[in-house]
Amino acid sequence: MRLPAWAVLALLLAGCGDAGKENASGTDVAPVSVRVVQVQEAPVQSWVYAQGTARAARREFLTFQNSGRVAHVAPGLEIGRPVRRGQLVAHLQPDRSDAELTRARVELANARAQVAVGEAAQAEAAASLELARQTFARFATLLDLDSASQQEYDEAEARLGQARAAYARAQAQLAGHRAQVDAARAQVDVARVTVSESRIVAPITGVIARLNIEEGRYFTPQLVRTQSEQAALDTVPVVIVDPSSYEISVDLPSYTSRELEVGAEALIRPSAAPVPASRKPPTQATGAGNAPPIPIEEFRIFGQVHAVSPALDPETRTYRAMIRTTRGASLLQDGEFVSSWIRGARSEDGPAVPFEAIGFSAGEPYVFVVDREAGRARRRQVELGLAGNEVREVLSGVRTGEYVVTEGRSALEDGDPVRVIGRDRPGRSDGEQDG
Repeated sequence: MRLPAWAVLALLLAGCGDAGKENASGTDVAPVSVRVVQVQEAPVQSWVYAQGTARAARREFLTFQNSGRVAHVAPGLEIGRPVRRGQLVAHLQPDRSDAELTRARVELANARAQVAVGEAAQAEAAASLELARQTFARFATLLDLDSASQQEYDEAEARLGQARAAYARAQAQLAGHRAQVDAARAQVDVARVTVSESRIVAPITGVIARLNIEEGRYFTPQLVRTQSEQAALDTVPVVIVDPSSYEISVDLPSYTSRELEVGAEALIRPSAAPVPASRKPPTQATGAGNAPPIPIEEFRIFGQVHAVSPALDPETRTYRAMIRTTRGASLLQDGEFVSSWIRGARSEDGPAVPFEAIGFSAGEPYVFVVDREAGRARRRQVELGLAGNEVREVLSGVRTGEYVVTEGRSALEDGDPVRVIGRDRPGRSDGEQDG
């Protein structure tokens, strides 16, 4: 029986609809070519990457406190030259300050001479007082024996009173002379301070980093600008640094605070040093690439976390840590911008997957695990742990020995058929470096 045209059209539409359902169910979907890697147990060492400026742990900004003409700069003193502690670096015209110190010293010597005279007078008064006491005691005894007159007794008593008064005066004069010595000594100290304020003496052994004075030029403290570090470096007469140890102050994101401990090792590298093209630039956004860009054995500058601030900056939500060099400080310069890689937390022998295998949806991490028997990829939510060199610790969601997709993930949906075209080498565990 021949069907009407409308019935034929209805059957065709129904057939088209059935074909669409088959495609949607995945029965006719072509396999997606993927590369996979086997999940292995491996130690994961996390790294905290930071940048900062290296500053000498000991640096001194030295200036004159007085105004005057620069009369002396140590011969041969130039930027980069070493100085020793206590060395005279420069001084201003010394006439006035030296004259004041000399006058104060003369006054101190005179006061000390007066003390010597006062001490002699006191000793003489003490001897006279002792003689008067003995004479009075003798006449008191003679009077009791009727061997001396009352007048003689009274005269001895009067002489004793005079001797006591003379001794008291000698004591008072000596105290006054000693007070003059103290005052004169204070004047000497003031004069010495005045002289020291006209001199620059190296307080540490180090190297001249800045020298902004010349003999014959007039100096006044108003020339020194302290609005910024650079202004101070350009105007302070002398800056001395100790190049044997450097400190690096770094500001770190709050989420790394639990990974960082005082005493942790830090690898340090000048930021201007070239990075191998095979290395990815560090990025704190994902944690990937925070590992050192060169093998650890190629680093020449090492440090240690010296201090960690317990407070966050309320605006940037960062905290500050201080790194102090332990080796290779001589390879740094004061004020040099450096990169540092600080050893963070470490996990031992847990499942780990490459960063390339991890995707995120609405902030939640997932991976595609290949069911080798069914030839399909299954999407699984995972809980991530530490970020290592090239791998990320997985706390839950995958098991050791399973295969996860590293290439082709963006074209996959849960349950899609896959064709494995290759297997990646598992990510490097801690301690492995490129040759």
